[in-house]
Amino acid sequence: MRHETTIAHGLPPLPHRRREALLDKSVIVLVLVFLAISALSVIAQFTTSRHEQLEQSERALAIAARMLAGEIAARTLREGTTLPSELPANLHALMEPGRRFLLVDRTGHIRAASDPAAIPGLSAGRLFADPLAIARLDRRGTVEQFRLADGALASVVLVEDAAIGGAILAIQPVEDELAPWRRRVATLSAILLAFGAVTIAFTLAFHAQRQRAAHAGNRALALRSQFEVALEYGRCGLWDWPIAGDQVLWSTSMRSLLGIGGVGATDRAMIEARLHPEDRDLFSRLGRGAETGELDCLFRMRHESGSWIWLRMRAIFVEDAAARPGRLLGIVMDVTREREAEAEIHRADARLRDAIESISEAFVLWDDNNRLVLCNSKYQSFHGLSSECVRRGAPYKAVMAAARAPQMLIEIDRGTEPTTGARCYEAQFEDGSWLLISERHTRDGGYVSVGTDITARKLQEQQFVENERQLRMTVTDLGNSREAFRRQAGQLAELADRYLEQKAEAISANRAKAEFLANMNHEIRTPLNHIIGFAEIIETEMFGPAGSPRYVEYARDIRESGASLLGLIADILDMARIEAGRVRLERAPTPIGALLAAAAEHVRDAAEAKGVTLRLEPDTEEQAGQRLIHVDAGAVSQALAHLMRNGIRLSPAGGRVSVRARMAGDHVNIFIADRGCHLSPGEIDRLIAPFGHIDSMLEDGCKGSALGMPIARALIELHGGTMRLKSTPEIGSLVLVRLPVAPNPVQLSLL
Repeated sequence: MRHETTIAHGLPPLPHRRREALLDKSVIVLVLVFLAISALSVIAQFTTSRHEQLEQSERALAIAARMLAGEIAARTLREGTTLPSELPANLHALMEPGRRFLLVDRTGHIRAASDPAAIPGLSAGRLFADPLAIARLDRRGTVEQFRLADGALASVVLVEDAAIGGAILAIQPVEDELAPWRRRVATLSAILLAFGAVTIAFTLAFHAQRQRAAHAGNRALALRSQFEVALEYGRCGLWDWPIAGDQVLWSTSMRSLLGIGGVGATDRAMIEARLHPEDRDLFSRLGRGAETGELDCLFRMRHESGSWIWLRMRAIFVEDAAARPGRLLGIVMDVTREREAEAEIHRADARLRDAIESISEAFVLWDDNNRLVLCNSKYQSFHGLSSECVRRGAPYKAVMAAARAPQMLIEIDRGTEPTTGARCYEAQFEDGSWLLISERHTRDGGYVSVGTDITARKLQEQQFVENERQLRMTVTDLGNSREAFRRQAGQLAELADRYLEQKAEAISANRAKAEFLANMNHEIRTPLNHIIGFAEIIETEMFGPAGSPRYVEYARDIRESGASLLGLIADILDMARIEAGRVRLERAPTPIGALLAAAAEHVRDAAEAKGVTLRLEPDTEEQAGQRLIHVDAGAVSQALAHLMRNGIRLSPAGGRVSVRARMAGDHVNIFIADRGCHLSPGEIDRLIAPFGHIDSMLEDGCKGSALGMPIARALIELHGGTMRLKSTPEIGSLVLVRLPVAPNPVQLSLL
């Protein structure tokens, strides 16, 4: 059984822990009940075995008395005597502890005895507590119990034989008869007492161990709660993925990051469904990271609200004997804010670079270690630097060594600010240009340098005409740029017009296709009906034998395939008619029960073939089933039949599809429910989309045009109604159709 854990093997959920606590308490009670039942069973067994021992001893005593009587009778016949005065010498073979044999005459006096204490000539009645007991003995050899003279209870048997002129009296105390039974009882009692003592000891040890485990579990639960609070506050979650499995164990905080509930393991398919399309290779990256032992990656997942959140996972691969070839343990952190801040920093940096690049001055920024941070193309071209030399982080000495700066002829210092240390000076180079260079220190210890070209100002008087020409050229360039912008705007407008024209052409082509399919109704159905009819004639051998049973089978296959194809074409043509807008509703007051019955009649053969029960409510005879709604009976029955057929496909063999109709104000709600396979949200979207198939349905052989649900939805929406589909593992699939009672025409657009 899989439990919720904090990392790999943690605490079970709270309801499970409560059940374990109840089980711990019931163990002691069950053990005591077991011992009590065992004791009662042993007592009953001892009682039964005692009775059996007595019966066995009494039978043995009677048999011994008869054998002794027979032997004495045989001896008297051989010797010709009447009543011997002594017992046979081989009497020891019949003797057992406490057993006595007496030979008595017809008057009840002892003639011989195996017990020396029994004096010959004495009355045998003196051996009993009741002297008349011997007179009440059954002389046919029946064993009876009497009290002896010493008060002991004994088994007594009297065997009379005319051949010896007397009788054999056999006596054995009950205590001696039960001696073997008492030895067995003592042995078994000792074993059972030892077993009970060991059981009680193990039970007490188990209870003590469970108490310690419960105490440790409570402490671990408190630690887990604190750990979950820390993870929740830090917006972190835990992942535990057995590499060979299809489920990932998430912590509660991980589910909170995505805004979903539940506990325990999460299917890999559900995780992949929430991944961003560009991050669907997450598990592949995790698998590759398992080979190196560590992993650090970024990915995006969809929040329950629909937004995307950035997550960063740091994981490690660990060996685990319970999960071969191992498992990946990782912590996931919500870095959405950091990513947004980083993106904003990148945007700000890009804006800063664009701004610096757009200025006319040469610009360069150095950090506190005299390494290049940023420069524009003006600075790069002024010093003749290649793009390779102005990489971020390049040392100042390396940049200057690669620079080809012009020779400076004049340097005019314009002063230094004492507070900030800013320095400004003018410089003339050998090419005749002038620059105003400003250098300022930054707060982090670096400095920035800006070089402004002031050549025009210096040579203003001498080069006024040239400056005017340059100004005109600049204005011309601006005009050219404006004209270029205007041309681009015109091109964009032209592209927009082309897009609209192409969209209109696509819509027209789509409608033309739908109209073409709708017009091909007769041309497609007529030859297919001929094929089905001729195949049926051959199958039924209407005009005589086909000549071979295989021809009949082939004809049946042709007919069934043609019927299936006819249904497929009918669905496609229906969808084409709907898309072409050629469906016209003929509304009329129609009873609700009649609508349900008509729809059920369309799918009754399919339901009987699969053994699915159709349950309709209300019936046509009920008052609720006679309520009228203004609809096109054929269109609504067709839509409901498609929904019922879908329920039959999803239901297992022998299942049930329920159809109920309920009035709700000015609308009627029709529910179609089945207890078939559970559908995920993605499978529901595919099911209601045209030509959308579900893999599980295809595997079960439920194939078709996949147009039933779209056709049903289109027909319902034509009536101004709505259709919703819901699926859960507990109730299966439920379709809600909501139709207005009064006419409510709606313009349906499937484009």
